[in-house]
Amino acid sequence: MLKRIIFTSLVSVLFLGCLNKQTKIKYETVYLSANKLNKKDPKDLEVYPQNAQSYTKNIKNLTKRQKDKLYKEFFELYFRPWNVSKMTMSKKNAFWGNNYARSKMYGENYRRISKEWFERIIKLSNMPKFASVKQRAITVRNSDLKVFPTSKPMFKRFDQAGEGFPFDYNQNSSINLNSPLYISHYSTDNGWAFVESSFASGWISVQDIATVDADVIGKFKSENSYYVAIKDNFPLYKSYVFKDYVKLGTLFPLRKGKFATVIRDNTGKGYISRVDRNKNIVSFPIKFNKKNLNMVINQLIKQPYGWGGLYGNRDCSLLTKDLLTPFAFPLQRNSFGQTRNGKYISLEGKSNWQKKHILKTQGIPFLSLVYIPGHIALYIGTYDGEPMIFHSTWGVKTIKNGVEGRHIVGKSVISSLELGKELEDYNPKKSIIYKVKGLVLLTK
Repeated sequence: MLKRIIFTSLVSVLFLGCLNKQTKIKYETVYLSANKLNKKDPKDLEVYPQNAQSYTKNIKNLTKRQKDKLYKEFFELYFRPWNVSKMTMSKKNAFWGNNYARSKMYGENYRRISKEWFERIIKLSNMPKFASVKQRAITVRNSDLKVFPTSKPMFKRFDQAGEGFPFDYNQNSSINLNSPLYISHYSTDNGWAFVESSFASGWISVQDIATVDADVIGKFKSENSYYVAIKDNFPLYKSYVFKDYVKLGTLFPLRKGKFATVIRDNTGKGYISRVDRNKNIVSFPIKFNKKNLNMVINQLIKQPYGWGGLYGNRDCSLLTKDLLTPFAFPLQRNSFGQTRNGKYISLEGKSNWQKKHILKTQGIPFLSLVYIPGHIALYIGTYDGEPMIFHSTWGVKTIKNGVEGRHIVGKSVISSLELGKELEDYNPKKSIIYKVKGLVLLTK
């Protein structure tokens, strides 16, 4: 039976000591979750090994031509915010989030966000100044790109499966240290900057960025020697003073024997700074081989699911992006965008058997993505004849007595395309295999 956590709140205001028998108390029921609070993982996670080495026995090597192409395209994308002369998106697309003002959205206190709140935040967004600043910048620490210039969350209905926490609609994407940016404009209070990065746009706290001039950009870009973080969440120091935790896939130029970052002065201007060498940061890109795939994937398995990169975690498309960044694959940030990062083979209209057959015969293990609307996964080959994927997933879609729910997984896992099929309330028409729409061959 679908479990719901229920809060009851008093609608009438009660004063301690003033309550009497005649007081009529009206209760409002607020459902905080439509997710099944399960203690056991789906059977796939017991049947199929949750380690990369069980699947990396036959890795296809990249040709020199493929590696050169990937390297070139990677840096074209990475430095694009510094190479453009204007915003690449329209004003309408930049402020698409304003449409939420017409929806029922809820805050961190589970109360509906007021019309007045939206009016204030839209005014703070300073729309008339869009595309007026035209400055280049860089992140000086790990941060987030927001839909509105605020760190406050926005949720949809908590009683609807796949909504409520952690699905914060103000979270566009996390963003790593050392990410080039192009500034459109600032909020009216100058506390936030609307920026474009190589993979997403949004509002970022000005404390997390520094503006950069041609000299700083030249020093950051002039080195042909780049390095990449191959471990996740390790500390970075400058002269033994902590700077930040480094995320897998973060890039660093090598300058004068040390790794380059940018520091921000109290006016917001950036200057090149050098941080201590670290064994977890190695020459970019790393070789696409069994050893390195095992090393990267195994540290990501079982990491918590992170909508939009919240709390330093990863959603489906951030997992595939960060996993393949050390190998110089220039993936887009969202699942649909990643379908354009290679040759797309449509699987629409195919039966479940046909989909599996195409994956097994045309999919290239660790070099192919499986696309489901709103979801993306790395194809890693077969196990006991079943096509297997590595993905970050919130849960298995369920249905009971006509009510949809989720059997929460909430982490990165290796699974078949029928994850959770043994569950009594498994919804086959919302399953991964049923919803698969395409296969992306990344090197084609």
